[in-house]
Amino acid sequence: MPQGEGRSLPAFTRLAGGEMAERVKAFDWSKTPLGPRDAWSPSLALAVDMLMATNFPMALRWGPELVLIYNDAYAPSLRERHPDALGRPFTQHSDAFRATLLGIHQDILSGESGGYALERMPLQVEREAGEARLAHFAVSYSPVPDQTAPTGVGGVLISAVEITGAVETEKELRTTRARYDMALDAAGGVGAWEWDIKANRVYCDARYAQLHQVDPAFATQGLPAQSFTPAVHDEDRERVREIALAAMQTGGDFADEYRLVQADGSVRWVAASGHCYLDTDGQADRNAGVVFDITERKRMESQLLEARLDRDIAMEAAGMGRWDHNPSTGQRYWDKRSCEMFGVPEPGPQDFDSFLALVHPDDIDGVLAAVGAATDPVGDGLINVEYRIVRPSDGALRWIEVFGRAYFERGACVRFVGVGSDVTERKEAARRLVSQEETLRLAIEAADVGTWDLDIRNDILTWSDRCYAMFGVAPATPVVRDDFYSNLHPSDRDAVREALRRTLDGRIRADYDVEFRVIGREDGVERWLSAKGKAFFDLEGKPIRMIGTTVNITDRKRAELHLRLLVNELNHRVKNSLATIQAIAGQTFHAARSLPAAQEAFTARIIALSEAHDVLTRENWEGADLLDIVDRLVAVHGGEGRFVLDGPSVRLSPRPALSLSMALHELATNAVKYGALSRQGGQVTINWSVDYSGVPRLSLRWRESGGPLVVAPTRRGFGSRLIERGLASELSGEARIDFRPEGVECAITALLDC
Repeated sequence: MPQGEGRSLPAFTRLAGGEMAERVKAFDWSKTPLGPRDAWSPSLALAVDMLMATNFPMALRWGPELVLIYNDAYAPSLRERHPDALGRPFTQHSDAFRATLLGIHQDILSGESGGYALERMPLQVEREAGEARLAHFAVSYSPVPDQTAPTGVGGVLISAVEITGAVETEKELRTTRARYDMALDAAGGVGAWEWDIKANRVYCDARYAQLHQVDPAFATQGLPAQSFTPAVHDEDRERVREIALAAMQTGGDFADEYRLVQADGSVRWVAASGHCYLDTDGQADRNAGVVFDITERKRMESQLLEARLDRDIAMEAAGMGRWDHNPSTGQRYWDKRSCEMFGVPEPGPQDFDSFLALVHPDDIDGVLAAVGAATDPVGDGLINVEYRIVRPSDGALRWIEVFGRAYFERGACVRFVGVGSDVTERKEAARRLVSQEETLRLAIEAADVGTWDLDIRNDILTWSDRCYAMFGVAPATPVVRDDFYSNLHPSDRDAVREALRRTLDGRIRADYDVEFRVIGREDGVERWLSAKGKAFFDLEGKPIRMIGTTVNITDRKRAELHLRLLVNELNHRVKNSLATIQAIAGQTFHAARSLPAAQEAFTARIIALSEAHDVLTRENWEGADLLDIVDRLVAVHGGEGRFVLDGPSVRLSPRPALSLSMALHELATNAVKYGALSRQGGQVTINWSVDYSGVPRLSLRWRESGGPLVVAPTRRGFGSRLIERGLASELSGEARIDFRPEGVECAITALLDC
């Protein structure tokens, strides 16, 4: 035990230890009337040291305030007041407690009394597993001398020796004695007789006469033996006669049990024990003995036999085997079923080591611990343990469960009995159940499924945690059916009520299958849920319970909505694209241009349109970033070395994105054919910015350099008209191309969607 080295507080002796010793050391005594421990008087320190060193229930109340200190053995008697009672003064106890014992303590502290002893003091104590039980104690209150105290007595030492066993044994003995007296009185006690064989006269007491249906007044005077035989049961009479004759032949002791038929037709069982005396000639002279009424014993034996038969039948039905072990003699008994269960020949293992050899190596320690605890006299003597065995007969691995009890005499285990059963199937079923439950749990989590259970009679709705989350309600909040309806979207309530009505209608009993929206009670979030369930009905066809699942389908509903929007947008875009292609074709294939040139121009513009569509497709036609459009342009028309880019990320809606992409591709195509990108060293600079003062406005400038000398065209072609007219219309802005000699420039302004 720790000795307290390096601490300022005094240490306990080596013997002191346990939970309360640690609590006393850790307690802040400076806040109590006793003061810090290092200031305690030698008497107090010694008394506390003695307290902590003993295994007997002891406590100490010190000083005028009677501050309480106690050891581990005393703690159970305090029940729920432990460990808060440590360091408390006497005044903090109940009025009834103070009224009972305060006078005793004050008399001892004042020196007027040398102590008190209370026999058979009843106290509620807390046993294992928190069980409270009435116990009896022999309690003594003794003064503890202390020279520092005004009266010379510093405190009261309380010693409590539990005598519950003795009290209960004495009570049981009195009860048993009373029962024995009542049984003896009810049975009529003992009857005696003496048979003068030569005179053939039987003399007996009243009890013997009454049992044999003979008048007691005549029986005391002697009656012929034949007067007593009619009462003997017909099935026993010949056997009783033969026993009597055999005793008359040889003399000596004899005994028998037989039935006597009473006047009211009832049957009594008696046990007769006597001796036949011979005369000097060896002839039977006298027969004397007593009879005991054993009717009650016979009844109990019959009941015991029936109980044993019932037990054997029950054990047979339950597949249990019985075992019995006498540790003091080493005798062991296993019944046939136990031997079959363990796969060993009868009579089974004859020593403990032979039994352990059958136990799985990983379970031996557990079995040893369970047997040790059950056969420990300080324990409750019970054993309930499960372990595996390797059956020698077939090598099978089996699970065995054992229930048993140990019996003790003078602190030693004299008998250890119990039953065992093969629970392999149960363990396997439990393992499968756990596996199935875990699989179900994972499946529910993966599918985002919530479960619910509606007690219709009591209107109690039970949700799983996922259901609470779906309805936007804090977990564990009590809910009823109205709470469910209140969370429904107003537009969906009628449909849900109708589906529920059909499910709970005993004539229809439809499966509950409905989709609806809910508005989270606490988070206000709208969610789409899909609920499926089934109702259960009583014998009268009334619904009593409904269970089901709920799945969050919000993402699916959003995807469906988005898909519808995409289809509508696609229809619109296809129409627009066809119109655009038609316009491109009409402007490209005209008489002023040769067919090969027209085909080349048409192909380039269709590719540009396709590139623009690719950018939008990646964004689900929700729009595109200007950076993505420009990067795509650079990749198609010459690479990064031919372009200089300068501008921020700008989000464009689908129509402007498509138009701007087409315009830039038209400018790039012309630059490749005739402008800066047609020769080595030529370059295109694209810069743009956004003005957010007021309505956001995009400004983009295309500028070519390092190309051939530019000559302004005499007329505007389709590309120029596409940029200056179409782009301006699509962008709600302006587009202007300037054919400067050093290179083409194009300035574009457009309003951005907010």
